[in-house]
Amino acid sequence: MGGNSTDDVFSRRRTSFGAIAAEYDAVRPSWPEETVRWMLGSPDPATELAVVDLGAGTGKGSRVLARMGNRVTAVEPAEGMLGALRGSLLGLEPEVAARVEPRDGSAEHVPVEDGSADAVTVFQAWHWFDHEAASQECARVLRPGGWLSMAWHRRDESVAWQEELSALVDRHESIADDQDFPAFPEAFEPVEHEVFGWTMQQSPEDLARHAGTWSFVAIRPDRDAVLERVHDLGRRVAGADGMVELPMLTECYRLRHR
Repeated sequence: MGGNSTDDVFSRRRTSFGAIAAEYDAVRPSWPEETVRWMLGSPDPATELAVVDLGAGTGKGSRVLARMGNRVTAVEPAEGMLGALRGSLLGLEPEVAARVEPRDGSAEHVPVEDGSADAVTVFQAWHWFDHEAASQECARVLRPGGWLSMAWHRRDESVAWQEELSALVDRHESIADDQDFPAFPEAFEPVEHEVFGWTMQQSPEDLARHAGTWSFVAIRPDRDAVLERVHDLGRRVAGADGMVELPMLTECYRLRHR
């Protein structure tokens, strides 16, 4: 990755998404409702919650939350991602779109009132935050008994070709999402952890597009050559229907506000 410092690479990765917002929304996986319901504290399906979705990106998690009947404040600092989020609402049923309110803001400065949220969700984004400031803000906006949750999609690298994919893209260069799980203030009960397994399908072309949205790939000077190799791998491992099956693990954490 050249001679860049760790902090410089982290910053470049964190700010790389705005330029690829449309691609991100098209090829990144969504979030299974089973996973999201667990993140919300496993409420009754008929319960409508006020949810703050931090680092909402293009709204992939926010839209699932809204389809489940919740009212969502989708907070996102990147202009390109926030624009894509607003645009994505146009494709939803009007009653679902009306449940999502996009807001310009960050996890460190959440633009909602104290104690106004039943839940705070973070999909594939907590590693970009200032953990101390974000956890304090989450404690501020949550009502007593509310849930803070975060989730990450990870490829199941116990499958041989997925390990090969990691080698192709120099997955070891990823520094953001491999941090130790942070400590949280005493305002929260001990963390709960769950892992959900599932499988997504993509064409070799979309597999390469998907890899192109990984921040540690997006900032590489040889990005196009890397993605060509990913496409070739996808063609090699695709099934008879031409589709690639990607075994996935969704790792989730939740903490209850005291």
